[in-house]
Amino acid sequence: MTLVRSTLSFVVASCVLLAAEPNDTPGPAPKVDRVGFPTGYAQSFQILRTNPRKDEFKVVTVYGNAAAASITNLAQLPYPNGSIIVMETASVQKDATGKAVVDVQGQLIKDAVLGLHVMRRGPGFGEAYQTNRTAEWEYVEYRPDGTYLTPPEKSATCAACHVKAGAQKDFVYHGRFSEASKP
Repeated sequence: MTLVRSTLSFVVASCVLLAAEPNDTPGPAPKVDRVGFPTGYAQSFQILRTNPRKDEFKVVTVYGNAAAASITNLAQLPYPNGSIIVMETASVQKDATGKAVVDVQGQLIKDAVLGLHVMRRGPGFGEAYQTNRTAEWEYVEYRPDGTYLTPPEKSATCAACHVKAGAQKDFVYHGRFSEASKP
C-alpha cells in the first residue's frame, strides 16, 4: 500500500509540476471549459477513494458522480459519457506544535480544500488534445471558489499525464478499484 501511495503521489506531483512549468509551451488543449466546476460534489458525489498523505499533511479524496460511481470493476470500463471524477486535495488540521491531528480511528482530519482536479467524459471530448487524447475525457483544475488553477487551454499536461494510465484503465489512475483488481 505504501508503494501505491508513493506512486500516486509521484504521478500527481509530476502532473502538477508539469502544469506549473512557466517556460513550457502548452500543448494542444480545449479552448472552452466543458468540464465545469462540480458545485456540491462533496454532498452529491460518492467517495470512491481516500488517500491520506501524512508526510505531506494532505488528504486526497476521489469523488465520482452517479455515472462514474456506477463502474465497480474493471470489466465495466470504459466509464459512461457524463462521468465526472473529482480529485480533491485538502490540507489537514494541525495542533499547536504543527503535528497533524487525527481522529479516534487514527485518520487525518481534513481542513481547507486546496484544489480540485476534475475530469469529465463526454461525446467528442478530448479531441483537442490530439496525440495526447485520452478517449473522451477533458480536464480542468479549480480552486475551491471555482476559479482556475489549470484552465482548459493549459490542460494539455493533464491529458499527457493521464495517457500514462492507459486505455485499459480508461485513462484513470485510481477510481474505486483495489490494487488487486488492476491488470
